[in-house]
Parts: sequence; C-alpha cells; structure tokens
Amino acid sequence: MQYYSVFLFLIDTLQIHLLLDPATVLSSETVANARSHLRVRETTELKATNISNMRNRADSFREWRPIAALGLMTCTCYGSWFYAFGILVAPITQDTGWSLTFLGGIFAAAQVVNGLGAPVGGRILDKWGGAAVFTIQAVAALLMFLGSWATQPLTFAVICSLGAGTLMATGFYHVSTTAAARLGPGDPSKSIAVLTAIGAFCSPIYLPLGAHLITSTDWRVAFRVFSLLAFFGAIGAAIFASKGKSPSGSLPSSQPLRALKRAVQMPLVRRMLIAYAFGGFAYSTLLVYQIPIMVDAGVTLQTAASAAAFRGFMQIFGRVGLLGSFAIRKPAFAMQIAFLTAGIGSIFLLSQNVISCFFYGAAVGIGLGAMTPLQAIYGQLVFKNEDLGLLMGMQHTVTSIAGAFGPLLAGLTSDLFNTQKPTVLIASSSLFIAAALLRSIKA
Repeated sequence: MQYYSVFLFLIDTLQIHLLLDPATVLSSETVANARSHLRVRETTELKATNISNMRNRADSFREWRPIAALGLMTCTCYGSWFYAFGILVAPITQDTGWSLTFLGGIFAAAQVVNGLGAPVGGRILDKWGGAAVFTIQAVAALLMFLGSWATQPLTFAVICSLGAGTLMATGFYHVSTTAAARLGPGDPSKSIAVLTAIGAFCSPIYLPLGAHLITSTDWRVAFRVFSLLAFFGAIGAAIFASKGKSPSGSLPSSQPLRALKRAVQMPLVRRMLIAYAFGGFAYSTLLVYQIPIMVDAGVTLQTAASAAAFRGFMQIFGRVGLLGSFAIRKPAFAMQIAFLTAGIGSIFLLSQNVISCFFYGAAVGIGLGAMTPLQAIYGQLVFKNEDLGLLMGMQHTVTSIAGAFGPLLAGLTSDLFNTQKPTVLIASSSLFIAAALLRSIKA
C-alpha cells in the first residue's frame, strides 16, 4: 500500500508541473484509470500475501503435528499410571484392604517390566518407527483397562504390572524424545523442549481429574478412564508420529547388545547412569507417595491433589527456565542444579502444613521438571544417533529399575514406622547424592 500512495503523490505532482503546458496535462479520466488499476493490483497482491501466509501456517502446523501428538501421548501415558498411582493408592487400600507394601510391590514390578522393556521399545522405534511401538502401547492400555475389574490381588498385580510396564516401556520419554528429535522441524533440542513442555501439563490435569473421579465415583472408574485415555493417546501418536526410525544412511546397529556394552564401557556414561539411578529412585518415590505424605500430615485429599498438580504445573517453568543456551551447552551442570533444587524442595514436606506443600510443589516441580529434557539433550550429545532409541532405552532402564525400589522401600518404612517421614528423608538424600555424582561430569 505504501508504493501505491507514493505513486499517486508523484502523479499529482507531475500533473501540477504539466499545467505549464496544456498540451501535456493528464486528463482526470487517465488519472482515475491509473488509480483504479493500482487499487486492483494492490488488492490482488494483498490476497496473494494472505494466501501465502495461510499456507505457511498450515505447513508449520503439519511440521509440528507429530510433536503435538507425541506430547499428548506423553500426557496420557504418564498420567494413566505413573502419576495416577499416587492418587489411587489410598482409595485402593481403603476399598480392598491391600497393604501399601503390596501396592508398592505392584508399582515396583511394573517399573522392572518398564526398565527391561525400555531398550526393546527404543529398538522397535529405531527399526520400525512410531507406528509399531505406539500400537503396542495401545494394546497395553487395553490390558490395564481389563485389569480394572480384577478383584483378586494376584490377578490385579499381574495384569497391572505387565500392562503398565509395557505402557511405560513404549511411551515414556526415552521413546518420545527420540522420536521428537527425528521428526521435529529444525533443532532437535527445540523439539524436545516443546514435547516436554506439553508433557508438563500431565500432572495439573490428571491429579485433579483423578481426585474428582474418585470422590464422585470410585477408584476403579478412575482407573478405567485413565486407561482409555492412554489408549486413544497411543493411537493418535501411531497415526500422526508414525515414522521416527533411524535416519536413512544411519541404520541401527546389527548387534544391539554390543552397542549397549560399548556405551556402558565409557566412564562418562557409567557415572551419568549411577546419578540417574539415584535420581530415578527419588523421583518415583516422591511421585507415588507425595499425596499419601500430605494426607498423612492432615491435608485433605483434594488439597493434596491440588498441591501435587501444582508441582506438575511448575515443571513447565523448570523446562523453560533451565533450557536456555546455558543448559544446552552444559547440560550436566544444569542437571546438578536441578537435582539440588528438587532435593531442597522435598524437605518442605517435613513441616506438614498446606503452605509448605505448595513450596514443595514449586521447588520439586522446577527441579524435576528440568530433568527430563536435560537428560534427553545430554543423550543426544553422548549417544550415537543410529542407536539413540536403544541407548536412551538403556538409560531409562537404569532409572526405572532404581525407581522400582523407591516406592517399595517407602511402603515398607511407612508400614513399619506408621509414618511417611522416612520417605521424605530417603527421597531428599537420593537427590543430593545424584547432584554430587554429576559434579565431575563435563559436557
């Protein structure tokens, strides 16, 4: 439009000067025709620009659609078991009489299945892409759905351990971040950050939703709803993030066990994995028992669920705040800060009041929220891309198996001492040890 205005100004100026020579004066009809022609041209160019912008937005949406699908799948996968279990523990115990030790054992068994299956899930992604691995996840979600009708403790334990373990092995961040790095547009770190930012909305949604379903119906209905959501999330990822296997020209290793052995032989990787083991131990302990700890302190279930949801919401700030250029350049040091922040925050649970619960939510949410993308970014630097799914699965194996012992030990101590205070001390100590182990890692 600015060119059109300048042109009209020149026309008017030229016409004034040409008045000196009547033979050359432009007629008003000529000027009007010129103006009409320029208006049509400007309108056509504006329409073309708008169409181009719409096409660019559509292309951008198509580029980010796999990441959005992976983020939604992450929410439904984590929410259906890993986050939901903490809010289901007390109602299950009250309804069935099953002990916390027994339920902690179910969670531990699922974590073991998850840990052993994580490299397999990563390998499936490397060789066949997202369609295969997320279809398996959908089947596991249906198995959990069926398990919600089990009334015998052994039946419930077997179905949930296998179903939830397979669900986690095929849908947790070791799979989704690898797929996002391969499917997302541009820098893999940006795709991972966007994916994990979407995943951070899991707790703020699932914990209040679970509390509402349990108080208005019962824990079995809540469990069925969560299982169905996990099924549809997995199907969506299988459709919209169906690719993601190892890039062409960089086929996965023909000997996966040898690739795992070579990685573990690196001193840097060994120290990293030990630190992740302590972190996973504390992480699963806090997520499973954060609500029972608050309820044990006299907080209502709804308030405890709100504080836990607030912790999940604060993960967004951990993932945004600690994912600047500094964190990408020095992910090991950034992880150390994140572990220390979470360790200090977990101590607030000892004070046993509502305000401290939300202080816990802020500090632990920021600290643990940063851990997932930082571990994925660090994995991009350390591991080979062709076996990235396999090796990220190995990393997840370590954190999952270590995490299996956290809730089990916490259940034993709470049953033994009839208090949740030892659980807090166990989790915070593990986080401080993880931070200390990361001090000597340079990346």
